[in-house]
Amino acid sequence: MRSYGLLIALCLVSGFSMKGWSQNVGIGTPNPKHKLHVFSNMPQTGLRIENNAIEGDPMLQFAVHDQVMITMGIDGSDDEKFKVGSSALTTTTMLTLDRNGYVGIGTTEPEYNLHVEHNRPANYVAWVRNTNATGSGLGAISNNSYNALGGITENHAGIGVYGAHIPAEGVGWGVWGTSNSSNGIGVKGSVPTTGSWLGYGGYFTGGLAYVNGLYNLSDARMKKDVHTLQGSLAKVARLRGVSYQYNNDEFSAFVGNDKRTYIGFVAQEVESVFPEAVAEKNLLGVDGNPANAQAMGGGEIKTVKVVDYVSLVPVLVEAIKEQQAQIEKLENRVRELELEK
Repeated sequence: MRSYGLLIALCLVSGFSMKGWSQNVGIGTPNPKHKLHVFSNMPQTGLRIENNAIEGDPMLQFAVHDQVMITMGIDGSDDEKFKVGSSALTTTTMLTLDRNGYVGIGTTEPEYNLHVEHNRPANYVAWVRNTNATGSGLGAISNNSYNALGGITENHAGIGVYGAHIPAEGVGWGVWGTSNSSNGIGVKGSVPTTGSWLGYGGYFTGGLAYVNGLYNLSDARMKKDVHTLQGSLAKVARLRGVSYQYNNDEFSAFVGNDKRTYIGFVAQEVESVFPEAVAEKNLLGVDGNPANAQAMGGGEIKTVKVVDYVSLVPVLVEAIKEQQAQIEKLENRVRELELEK
C-alpha cells in the first residue's frame, strides 16, 4: 500500500492522473478522455519523443491485432528526415519530409517542394478533383519565372500536357490558354524544323477555327533570295481541283467515320507541279492520342502526304497576273486590227 500511495502522490504533483485504474491516462488533466490524454493551456507545449542512440529513430507506431500498419518518425540513418512508412520507417516509405521542407510522396529524395513519384502503368500518379460544378481542379501561379504549370514526358509516345472535356455535350475546352497582354501568346506549340520534320506544331482533328486572321511570317527582313514566280499560269493549268470523301472503309483509324464531301487537291498530283507545297507528315490514328497509338504497337501511326494550301495563293496571284497580261495583249491586238480596217 505504501508504494501505491507514493505513486498516487507523484501523479498528483506532476499532473498525471488515471481514471478507472488501468483505463484512461491523463497528463495535465484529471479527466482523461482517451487511453492517453495530454492537456496544456501553455504556449509551445506538447509531446516530445527523443532517441539519443546513434542513428536512433524516435517514432510512433500504429498497429491492428498486433500487426504494425503505420510507422512515423525521424529516420536517423537518412539525414534525420521525417518519414511515414508501413511496418518501419524504411519499409515501403510512403511520405518523406526533408529538413529543407521538401515533401516526397513515393520518394525519399524529394527534389522539389512537392515531389510525387510512383510506378503506375496506364494511370495517374496524382489526381485532383473538385466536386463543385463551378470550381477548378488545380491552380498554379508563378512569380518572376517562366512557367506556372509545366508538363514533361520522357516516353517517346507520351503527352507533356493533356486536357479533356468529358461531357458529350456542352461548349467546354480540353485545353484553354490566354494572355492578358496584347503582345503575349495564348497557346504556343512547336517541333524541330530540322531533320525529317514529320511532326506538327499543332495537331487538330475535327477542324480548326480562328478569328482575327491566320498569319504566316512574311516580313521582308526575314527573307533572302526572293524571286518572282515565273510560269505560274502554265503550272496552275496542270493542277486538278477535285471533290472527294475520305476512305474510312480502309483508314477509319485515321479519318474516323466522316462521310462529308470535301473540295481540294490530291497531294501526289500537286507534288509533281509544286513540290514546295507538299510535305510528308506522321498521321496519328485512333483518337489522335500518341499514347493510344503506342499501346497498339505503333501500328496506328502512318506517314502521309499533306498539302500547304496557303502556299498556293501566291501561285494563283501570279497566274492571274500572267493571264491578265495575255488578255491585255490580245485587247491591244484587237484594237490594232480595228484601226487597220
